[in-house]
Amino acid sequence: MKRLYFLSLIALLPIISFSQGINAIYSFTTYNIPSQTPYVEINTSIDANSISYIENMDSKPEGIVELTIIIKKDSTIKYVEKRDLKVNKTNKNSSVIDIQRVGLDNGIYKAFFEIRDKNDSKPTLKIEDGFEINYPKNQIAVSGVQLIDSYEKTKTQNSLSKNGYDITPYLFDAIPEGKNQITYYAEIYNADKEFGLDKYYVVSVVLENIKTGKKYEGIQKIRREKAKEVSIEMGSLDIETLPQGGYFLVVEARDGKNVLYAYSKTGFYRYSKVDAQNIATIPPDAFINTITEQEINEKLYSVIPIASEAQKTHLKHSVINSTFEEKKYFLYIFFRGINPENPNGEYDYYMNEVAYVNDKFSTKIKKGYETEMGRVYLQYGKPDIIIDEKFKATSGIRTRTVADKAGNNEALDYAADGVSYMPYQIWKYKKTPFGEVNKGFVFYATQNNLMEYYLLHSDAKGEPFDNYWEHRLTRNLLPEGVEGAAGIQFRKGY
Repeated sequence: MKRLYFLSLIALLPIISFSQGINAIYSFTTYNIPSQTPYVEINTSIDANSISYIENMDSKPEGIVELTIIIKKDSTIKYVEKRDLKVNKTNKNSSVIDIQRVGLDNGIYKAFFEIRDKNDSKPTLKIEDGFEINYPKNQIAVSGVQLIDSYEKTKTQNSLSKNGYDITPYLFDAIPEGKNQITYYAEIYNADKEFGLDKYYVVSVVLENIKTGKKYEGIQKIRREKAKEVSIEMGSLDIETLPQGGYFLVVEARDGKNVLYAYSKTGFYRYSKVDAQNIATIPPDAFINTITEQEINEKLYSVIPIASEAQKTHLKHSVINSTFEEKKYFLYIFFRGINPENPNGEYDYYMNEVAYVNDKFSTKIKKGYETEMGRVYLQYGKPDIIIDEKFKATSGIRTRTVADKAGNNEALDYAADGVSYMPYQIWKYKKTPFGEVNKGFVFYATQNNLMEYYLLHSDAKGEPFDNYWEHRLTRNLLPEGVEGAAGIQFRKGY
């Protein structure tokens, strides 16, 4: 699992935006040591161009980033690490990678990141995320699957070293045009206990369409492996012919009869070049052949809420100024990338959703799909729970949030007089299309203007996250780190 966080207005899948500051990428990958304990590997990469530099004692420009990671299980802190990462600005495209491996028991964990530029007053980047470790004792299992940039045999042990190899992680969850190989690393545990020591079993590496769940048969690797306590699965797949779209890279362990015993997977998005020469490949019955030249631009803009950042950039700067035929091709490839088996059905379904959000969320100056509520609805679907509070005021004891307690153990709960909230809605999803469970979104109407609600906070991956959203929702009346009535609603879902 990985996520790109920019404190500037750019992001990977899905969209996130913060105020200007540090750019960072992080990922969690879990592994097991059968004779000892599982662990999580936390990879963090800081973009050298996003931090400030001062001359050190050698008169060389040096940046210092303070990285703090706290891991909690329930309310108990299991790991705390604060360290300074030093960056020498010798390459404009350089970055610094921090790797931490933390031994933990099976369970569900919350991780809190703080990344601060010590040479500048830029806002501190704060992230809250979660991961799960689940390795049954003495049963076959596959570790987390990690995309990697490169690997080589270890000569001298270092932070990149793992099982005899120096492995450089690939932290992005997108494969750009021109990169035609995807390289991966995983481990398989306790195959000897499942199949018998040195008995053969089958390891397969396949690609699975995220939307349809179908395997892409044209690209896969299958091999026989001798069963032992720990096996390494590492290699590359040629993805030059892989169509644009979202995929899982799946590592499977099967017996000789092709029965699946264990698997693990990681998601990525594949970008492929849009080539005007391929326009003739569009089927005659494709949906785009029913779209007129007068309405094509509106159709293109309507897909922005579910488009990747690269797709949006390409659409806004190239496609929108191209020919009618090229616009049609972009739209066709876009929906074929989501559902290769049925792009027509995918288009019809999505346009029905667009019609709904336009009817529900449009304002005098915006189409519904241009609003933040419309964007979330189109990306995540209809929420399971909607809490609508137009004018709310409360009183009584306020309880500090879990995140605030993790960072400030000595503070006490806060007794406060009544506070008033700006109009807000809380949307809760029992399960998102991205596989997360029990995630929520807080929207609010600024200046009590009920015509449009803006996204204030979410605990879904890649969405704007604000530890002190309730403080802002009360126009700073509720102190930072204190949980009021809206915070309880968000946490409990009612």
